[in-house]
Amino acid sequence: MRILHVLAQLPIKTGSGVYFTNVIEGLKQYDVKQAAVYATTSEYNFNFVDEKYEVEFQGKDISFPIVGMSDIMPYENTLYKNMSYDMMEEWQNAFRRKLEAAKEEFKPDVIITHHLWVLSSIVCDVFEDKKVIGVCHNTDIRQAEKNRIMKDNYVKNLGKLDKILALSSGAIEEISNIYNFPKERIVNIGAGYNEKIFYPVKKYENHDNVKILYAGKFDESKGFYELIKAFRLLEVKDDNVELELIGNLKEEDRLRVEELVGDSTKIRIYNAVDQVHLGEIMRHKDVFILPSYFEGLGLIAVEALGSGLRVVATEIEGLIEFLGEKINSSEIIEYIKMPTIYDTDKAVEEEKPAFINRIVEALELMIERTRENRKIPVDLLEEIERHSWKKKIEIIYELL
Repeated sequence: MRILHVLAQLPIKTGSGVYFTNVIEGLKQYDVKQAAVYATTSEYNFNFVDEKYEVEFQGKDISFPIVGMSDIMPYENTLYKNMSYDMMEEWQNAFRRKLEAAKEEFKPDVIITHHLWVLSSIVCDVFEDKKVIGVCHNTDIRQAEKNRIMKDNYVKNLGKLDKILALSSGAIEEISNIYNFPKERIVNIGAGYNEKIFYPVKKYENHDNVKILYAGKFDESKGFYELIKAFRLLEVKDDNVELELIGNLKEEDRLRVEELVGDSTKIRIYNAVDQVHLGEIMRHKDVFILPSYFEGLGLIAVEALGSGLRVVATEIEGLIEFLGEKINSSEIIEYIKMPTIYDTDKAVEEEKPAFINRIVEALELMIERTRENRKIPVDLLEEIERHSWKKKIEIIYELL
């Protein structure tokens, strides 16, 4: 079987990029040949697939930065809503050329295309005689809701998809309504974490401080600033805690972050790292926190659990469904009620102080549990491992 994978973004850095790469890696256990069409820049060099058809942004193929499915990306990006007609033409033509080259040279039997958006519509057109499976990452749903004119003008062929893979059962209704796609052809497959990268230490370290970790975008939609404010309150009451923030701090946000951190010696900020290094870092922490206002799934929280951390997260519907009753009712994860959300990922300002207090309370509870017993019970680790890519890849291969 010859499989072509398609993504309009970098194969790293974001949840969908990690999903894209993990599917490719997971399918290598089978007798398949794989190729990929994806976005890149001159500074990146990817070697994870048999044949690659790269679309170079800010370079030989496209003049402007990569267009992100989210408005805030962990690298320089263009917003779909800001694209001119000429930019759209340049973008479409560049990806179509690579898709047609892959069709002519690689001759795929099946195509997996990520995001129910413009590129997947082009894929359905170029490969109308092939089996095409689309993957919804929920950010595409958000783009469709925010950019209805663009959706109507450029997303026209998704009815030709053989199946759509959804991150949760809750997304099926939205996918069907927004794209007028039959529910019976939508598969709730969720996602998976890479168990070869995210796994617990054999022996937990003894240290006085409880080490809290956040990794992700430094952005309003992630509850990032509320987290810093919450930790500043927490460290006044508890001297033996520390917070590590991993991500990309943009220059325009530096002053705001520095003012919030203030004179704290317990908060440390580091640049974003790759998956392997993130797994290594996680294994030496105690608690992971994800105070996000919007997530399709919040896979990084699952990766943290797989690494043996306790987790504090907002009530992310996809994550709650994905983990299931046994983990959700255990003491290794604690959910925080969100403030009222509007425009998909913005919190009502007046409700943020109460939200900050809820973060403090949840962290205090998890810190107490950590000090009582750092080790995660074996049966819960086994339950978490059910959500690894190893299990998901078997389902995807059967669908292919």
